[in-house]
Amino acid sequence: MKVYPFMRYKMWYVGIMSAVTVLAVLAIFVLGLSYGIDFQGGVRAEIRLTQDSTTEQVREALTTAGVQDSVVQFSGNNTYTVTAQEMSDEQFETAIGSMAALGASQAAAGLERVGPSFGKETANRALLAVGIAIILMIAYIAWRFDFKFALPAIASLVHDLGLTLGIYALTGRLVTAATVAAALTILGYSINDTIIVFDRIRENQHFMKTETYSEMADRSISQTLARSINTSLTTLLPLLSILLFGGETLKDFAFALFIGIAAGTYSSIFVASPLLVLWKEREPRYRKRLAAAKSS
Repeated sequence: MKVYPFMRYKMWYVGIMSAVTVLAVLAIFVLGLSYGIDFQGGVRAEIRLTQDSTTEQVREALTTAGVQDSVVQFSGNNTYTVTAQEMSDEQFETAIGSMAALGASQAAAGLERVGPSFGKETANRALLAVGIAIILMIAYIAWRFDFKFALPAIASLVHDLGLTLGIYALTGRLVTAATVAAALTILGYSINDTIIVFDRIRENQHFMKTETYSEMADRSISQTLARSINTSLTTLLPLLSILLFGGETLKDFAFALFIGIAAGTYSSIFVASPLLVLWKEREPRYRKRLAAAKSS
């Protein structure tokens, strides 16, 4: 088996990934995230048509009816999901009437209102869910390995989620309940990939008695590299298919997952492992090995 010297450039990885994370977080705070009605409150409508149509035709009918800043998403089978901050029953009826030529009717349409208080409660529950997930992951890794393994793993999670939300801020995509579900999925996938690498590092500690911690990490990553790549590809390819051919509601979920899983694959190598090596090499026994390797 060929061992790749990943840790030779660990300081570069930490510097580059830290910069990427900081830029992503800045994008979130400077540009802001666009929240869907699940978090801000508003109106969601589903319109089913019998004739071939486009999102522009639906949006034009809504604008003519006086609905401002509506977001129209194609859900498949000539069905559209519309979200807006405000839409009265009269405006909705007018929009449906103007789309009669496309096969729209009141019987084939539905209107749902989400209050601001409900949106705020949804946001709080989403943050609570992510927070609890991270705390449980820290506790599990600290128990399964030790605390020095936990913090690098959480740093990689921060990078993965930060990058995903940063791209959401840059592209202006709506953050919906599906985005939260994708974020929790990303946490699970990323931590699983990191744990596989860390578990192999811990196993190699018992066999590699004279090597530096960087050499242990290089061997461990090389041993799990093929598995990580194969698992990621088999996950990313279906997500890419959904992004290209799926409906808009599925695309929201797939978009976040695609970014997060791609980031989770490389962050276990270029974020979590370098940080672990830098921390562990400060321990006396590994510091001696590192000094011996440098002097030889």
